[in-house]
Amino acid sequence: MSKITMESIAIELGVSKNTVSRALRGLSGVSDDVRQKVVTLAENSGYQVKVRNDPLYNIVMVHRKILTEDLTFWPVVLSGIMTFAADKGISIRVITIDNENSNGSQLKAIKEQNCDGFLAVSDMDDKILRQLAEINLPTVVVDYHSDVADFDYVITANRNGIFKAISHLAENNHTRIGFIGNKANRYSYRMRYAAYRFYMEEFGFSIDEENIWPDVEYNDYDFFRKKIDELTDGESKDKSKLATAYLCVNDVVAVDFAHVLKERGYAIPGDISIIGFDNIVYPGGKLFTTLDVKKPDLGKRAVEQLLARISNPSKAFETVSITTTLIQRDSVKKL
Repeated sequence: MSKITMESIAIELGVSKNTVSRALRGLSGVSDDVRQKVVTLAENSGYQVKVRNDPLYNIVMVHRKILTEDLTFWPVVLSGIMTFAADKGISIRVITIDNENSNGSQLKAIKEQNCDGFLAVSDMDDKILRQLAEINLPTVVVDYHSDVADFDYVITANRNGIFKAISHLAENNHTRIGFIGNKANRYSYRMRYAAYRFYMEEFGFSIDEENIWPDVEYNDYDFFRKKIDELTDGESKDKSKLATAYLCVNDVVAVDFAHVLKERGYAIPGDISIIGFDNIVYPGGKLFTTLDVKKPDLGKRAVEQLLARISNPSKAFETVSITTTLIQRDSVKKL
């Protein structure tokens, strides 16, 4: 007699192996009729059934390779995920995916494993999100949003953060406000730039395209030197073409920009005001006015949302925004 397995039970009943696993473990997402059939067949076949009343979940976290290179923002978010999961007794496996080279084989390989849901972290290629949707397991996407897949999304309230930043600059009489982005062009960065343009118009402030630099690379000091020199006629330091304040897409960009400003003899905030985003702490470095992203909460809330989705798979999908807080430091001058 062949050995009875979850796979053989799934084949006989015409259901997926994951459905059998969930039925035997007492998890939601399985109808009472199917659950009874699975348990009855398993018991009659001699399969040892251990239905749990306190289910332990197995979650797969999918993230891009580039996240492993980040030393500031994402480690704190991932720590929030792992800490909350550990407190809840949740097992998390990690799959790293290269957006450009992934053919979906890594995701397909886990389809038949005992996985209760996915956390897709940060910017995902739409192809990957479609592959996750085809697996048809509860999925929460963290700090990214796409219309190609109906999932729960937990994101930073980027738009509201930019509103708070521009409001703060307006209160300090700044109307000439520049924007510095980043070449990585992540989802959050795109949302922050779009919000900047929207709220500059809402406040009635003119947008000077010469002071919008959307594609800066990290540590590219020569880029900033060139931009500053072009707008100030180099050594003459004619500041009339520079904005009085710059809104930076994140704190890393703000630090890079400030480095070159100081190198060129500009005082912050005496000559130029700066606001960053994310509230990244640099040991020994000067901190700027910024928008604090609740990074641990972003991770924790994503796990909470996934548990809620696992428990109630048919409820309407949600997009949850984690609000930001303006942290005022000495980098904005009142004009």
